[in-house]
Amino acid sequence: MLLRRTILITVLLGSALLFVHAQSKHKWQRVYTGDDSVIEVNASSLILERDHVLRADFRTILAKSENIAVSQGAKYKSRIETIRFKLNDNRYCLGETTWFDAKGTKLHSYTPAAEDWRVLKRGGVMERLFHAARTLPPYGSWKVIAYRFAEGSPANKPEPALEKVVGTRVRLQANRAEVGGKVCSSLAYEDKRVSNEELNRELGVRLAAIGINAEYIETTKVKCEGGGWTPPQSLLMKLKEREMLMLWNGVFLVLQREREWTGDILPPLKRVKE
Repeated sequence: MLLRRTILITVLLGSALLFVHAQSKHKWQRVYTGDDSVIEVNASSLILERDHVLRADFRTILAKSENIAVSQGAKYKSRIETIRFKLNDNRYCLGETTWFDAKGTKLHSYTPAAEDWRVLKRGGVMERLFHAARTLPPYGSWKVIAYRFAEGSPANKPEPALEKVVGTRVRLQANRAEVGGKVCSSLAYEDKRVSNEELNRELGVRLAAIGINAEYIETTKVKCEGGGWTPPQSLLMKLKEREMLMLWNGVFLVLQREREWTGDILPPLKRVKE
């Protein structure tokens, strides 16, 4: 009965992948260290938008305070910029920028009136930021360590076919994903917040039934545009910082992050004017 229900959930999902984001405080990770500044990425700020767009917040901390170009007389020590990247077009666009003094007090905020998509220059700082954003969860290298059924409970007895799945590697990237020997060569992501009631109405399951004590979830819908996945959808749920569930072929696989993900290796950083 449980297996039948999980298969029903899989069918209802269609071509979608849902990821429950961790509800945690801002977690800044160092991306770049220079003589006059350091740049960090907010690991909890990653948003995946439609049209293959990734958005994240970056904080620049200066060694010495500088003037704010758009606000005469004010000096800032740090700034937070929202940057959007096109995953399939090698471009970026600057969004809102907020400046802070040495005590962390907000001084000024500015949002461009129109989008200005610029080309990512190879070896530049923006390319390094783009690379850093693509290492954040749900991206990464994972390993199947166990499995469970729809109600979030472990299997009552070993299933030979599923036992073979334990140990399988799952690799999620911005444009490509691998689940064992199943490869999706082109992915399209889009984040959406879904309430408990919406989830129950659309999928016939409540968050409590799958072990999540919350009234809503932040979801990421993903469509496998390149083919190669059978089924062509999945369901990811964040359990803790390095562990999540993945609905695959009617059961939930328990995934554990194998190591810190570095993604594609970039050449040494060069100072290139963006």
